[in-house]
Amino acid sequence: MRRFTFGRGGVHPPEHKEASRHQPIVPGPLPAEMAVHLNQHLGRPAKALVALKDAVKVGDLLAEGDGLISAGIHAPVSGTVKKIERRLSASGAYENAILLEVDAAATEADADRFREVHSVELEALDRQVLLDAIKAAGIVGLGGATFPTHVKLAPPPDMPVDTLVLNGAECEPFLTADHQLLLEQPEAVLRGAQVFQKILGVPAVIVAIEANKPDAIALLEARIQALGLKGFQVAILKTRYPQGGEKQLIQALLGREVPSGKLPFAVGVVVQNIATAFAAYEAVWHGKPVLERVVTVTGYVKRPGNYRLRLGTSIREAIEAAGGFVDEDRVRAVLHGGPMMGKSLRDLDVTVMKGTSGIVVLSEDDFRYEKEGPCIRCGRCIAACPMGLMPTELAVGAQFSLVDRLGDAADCMECGCCSYVCPTHRKLVHWIRLGKAIHRNHARSKA
Repeated sequence: MRRFTFGRGGVHPPEHKEASRHQPIVPGPLPAEMAVHLNQHLGRPAKALVALKDAVKVGDLLAEGDGLISAGIHAPVSGTVKKIERRLSASGAYENAILLEVDAAATEADADRFREVHSVELEALDRQVLLDAIKAAGIVGLGGATFPTHVKLAPPPDMPVDTLVLNGAECEPFLTADHQLLLEQPEAVLRGAQVFQKILGVPAVIVAIEANKPDAIALLEARIQALGLKGFQVAILKTRYPQGGEKQLIQALLGREVPSGKLPFAVGVVVQNIATAFAAYEAVWHGKPVLERVVTVTGYVKRPGNYRLRLGTSIREAIEAAGGFVDEDRVRAVLHGGPMMGKSLRDLDVTVMKGTSGIVVLSEDDFRYEKEGPCIRCGRCIAACPMGLMPTELAVGAQFSLVDRLGDAADCMECGCCSYVCPTHRKLVHWIRLGKAIHRNHARSKA
C-alpha cells in the first residue's frame, strides 16, 4: 500500500463519509433563475458572448475562454439572459455573472441532444481533434483546482510525459462524489482516461484510489480487465490526508518529487481527477460541455447524498434538494468544499461552479470554540506538513511582514494539516495565505 513520504506529514482526521457514502447520484433542482459566473477556473475569466434579453439553449457557449489559461462557459439551461452583473461568488469575491431566466420545458427538450451516444473510434481520431473537443467543452480540473484541462494535456515539448495518474483518492473528509461516480460510471471514467492517454501519447495510466474504497478498487480492476485497457492499473493508496494532492500522489506512486515551483510536467506526469475524466467522456461520446457536476451535499442536512447539480444552482437550492437543514437554529457554518480546504460561505445565494465538489453543513456540535494562542514551539505543524515546510515560521513571517522568511510560502498547498494539529489553535493557513500575498506584492514591487 502506497503513501507519500517526503516531509513525512499528513493527518488522518475523522472521515465523516458514512452519511453520503453509497448514496446514489440523483438529479438536483431546476431553479427558476440561475447565476452562471464567468470565472470558474484558474487564469483569466471567460469573456461574455451574450447580451441582455438574448435567448439561449442548453449547451450554448455563453462566454469564451480569454487567452491561453482560460475556459469557455456554457448554458446549463435554456432560457433568456436577464442580467449580466457582478455578483458574490463562492470564492468570496464579486465577479461577473450571467443571470438566466429558465424555461423549464425548453431545457428538458434541448437537453435531449446530449443524451445520445455517438459512435467513437478512439484509435482513429487525431490527438488534436480530441484536444479541441476538450477545450470546446470548457473542461477544467473538477477536483477543485480548476486548471483548464486542454492546457494540462499539452505539456511543453522539452518536458515529455510518460504517465497519466487518475486521481480517485478523494481524501477530504465528508466528500463522496468521486467515489460514487466511480461506482456508477466506471466505464465512462475509464473511457475518459483513454482520451487523456491518447492525447498525451503515454503508455502508463495509474488509477489511484484510497484503501477506504474497496468496492471501487475491485470494480475498476474488473472493468480494466474486461475492457482490455492497455497500460492501465489500479494503485491502492494508504488512507491519509492529503493523499490526493498532486505532488503527494506522484511521490507515493512513482517515487518522483516535483521540484519547488514546478508542475508535474517536470517529472513526466499529468494528474487528472475522476470527475474530469468523466467530463472528457461526455464531451467525446455525447458532445456535451460542462453543464453540471456531481456534488456531495452532506453534514447537518436531512438527506445527505450525492447530487448532480447544474452550474448556476444556488447553494441554498442545493441544500433544499438535500431536505434542508436538520435544525436551522443550530447551523454554524456552510462550507464550499470539505472541512480541511473548503471555505465558509457568508451567503447561501452564491452558486455552484465547476470547482464545487462538496457542500458541507456544520452544526454547533461540530465546532470547538477555542481562542488562538501563542506558538509553544512544539513542532507538530512541521511534522504534519506534507510539503516539509515550517508553517510556524511562515506564519510569523506573515504576521510581521518579514519578507525574507516567506520564500517557501508558495509551496504551501493550504491543506490545513498544520492548523488541524496545532494545540494552541493558531490560524496557520490564514497567515500563510496572507504571507503568499505579501511575498507576491514584494516581488512585483521589485520587478
